[in-house]
Amino acid sequence: MGLTIDQALQKAVEAHKAGQVQEADRRYTAILKVQPKHPDANHNLGVLAVSVGKANEALPLLKTALEANPNIAQFWMTYIDALIKLDRLTDAKAVLDQAKSKGAKGDGFDKLEQRLNKTGEEPVGNTSKVQDPPQDQLQALINLYSQGQLQEALQEAETLVQQFPQSAILFNIQGAVLKGLGQLDASVEAYKKALAIKPDHADAHNNMGVTLKEQGKLEEAIEAYKKALAIKPDHAEAYNNMGNTLKEQGKLEEAIEAYKKALAIKPDHAEAYNNMGATLKEQGKLEEAIEAYKKAVSLKPDYSSASHILSSLTGKTTNSAPREYVENLFDQYASKFDQSLVVDLSYDIPEVVAQMSVEKHGNGSLGSILDLGCGTGLTGEKIREHCNYLEGIDVSRKMLELAKSRNVYDKLGHFDMVEYLSNAELDFDYFIATDVFIYVGGLSEVFRLIRGRNKKPGKLIFSTEHSINEGFHLEKSGRYSHSFSYIKELCEEFEFSMSHFSETNLRKEKGDFLVGGLYFLNF
Repeated sequence: MGLTIDQALQKAVEAHKAGQVQEADRRYTAILKVQPKHPDANHNLGVLAVSVGKANEALPLLKTALEANPNIAQFWMTYIDALIKLDRLTDAKAVLDQAKSKGAKGDGFDKLEQRLNKTGEEPVGNTSKVQDPPQDQLQALINLYSQGQLQEALQEAETLVQQFPQSAILFNIQGAVLKGLGQLDASVEAYKKALAIKPDHADAHNNMGVTLKEQGKLEEAIEAYKKALAIKPDHAEAYNNMGNTLKEQGKLEEAIEAYKKALAIKPDHAEAYNNMGATLKEQGKLEEAIEAYKKAVSLKPDYSSASHILSSLTGKTTNSAPREYVENLFDQYASKFDQSLVVDLSYDIPEVVAQMSVEKHGNGSLGSILDLGCGTGLTGEKIREHCNYLEGIDVSRKMLELAKSRNVYDKLGHFDMVEYLSNAELDFDYFIATDVFIYVGGLSEVFRLIRGRNKKPGKLIFSTEHSINEGFHLEKSGRYSHSFSYIKELCEEFEFSMSHFSETNLRKEKGDFLVGGLYFLNF
């Protein structure tokens, strides 16, 4: 038994509200085939057309709706709004006057009249220059963002928004800046403002999708990408981002199809090849993953993250993971890090390290501690009560934001480990590195700097992924494993004494525990 017109309309409205543009379009169109002058179906299909930047196509639909039922105030307002968007100001004014003559009134009509009056004061053909800041100001803002000066960029964006409150491009940039600062709710609101001004702003839809993904709102992110693609079907970046979101949902085949679509549009899209490689790797298709990473590196020879994983898959052990790779990895992982590591993967090394430190130290404070690669502060939280000064460093800004929220560190810094150890004033009793050296590989420089630059004797405590082979190795995971003999050789070379080593369950991976090494060194 088929749906009635009212039931079909309800289904269409539900799809529309859910942002399922193509489904809503299909359902409204089906209604109009049966009842061509259905007022609600015509109006809503017109609204849908405006939302994807097709205001010209919307006008006849909106006009039909209005003629079919002129008693609905929203029909008048939507029609006038579409005329304004098309710069048909004389027509818009005439329709508004017609509506008022029929008794139309209220806040919505007042706002339309204000828009018409304001727009009428602007020079004809110069609307974009009035709406948007001058190009040099926009470029200066973009430069601040691209150089990582995010607070400065935010201040500049907020100043410009006051001057140009109808600039969709400005709100889109502001959304990107806010996302970079980790202010995800505010970022989404900025994108919504951009889209309220310019509903067919494909980049704003795409960028909002990226922020929604970071919030864990994966279905909403997918819908945002679909809207971007409905407006701009050749938006390669939207397909790439959709692939990333589908991968996070575990829809690996669909993710690969999305990457393929991105590459069909933009064959030199190195990031799409890299992301497809990661997905193929997760599927266990290592030969195909290697080819994808090779393609990424051939297109972008300085693509350090892709090069690192390619090395891991082809059996080449490098000295250290690139900072870009580690920083991006943990920036993306930050929001779900604690849940994933502690709850899902049964990771308890911070607690084990804290207990062992206290047991070996005896009574009294541990003194001053440097938490190398502090992440979200899991180790800091466990050891804070046992020391009188706690400092943490990490390469991921987003992990540091979470560490800061724990309120356990006296000082936090955004540094690479070797960079910090080379330049900072080192005066610590303990250096602790839990699950950090797995991204370093060769540790001789770390040992040398701690031993040579710290102002007093101290202790170095750390965990590794344990290897029964000699030396250290880059595993297919992209992480490094270290052998006991390698750590012992470093101790001998740099005059550390080992007071503890044990093999331990590090954390789970694919259901089984990884074997780790736990070390306690004195120097």
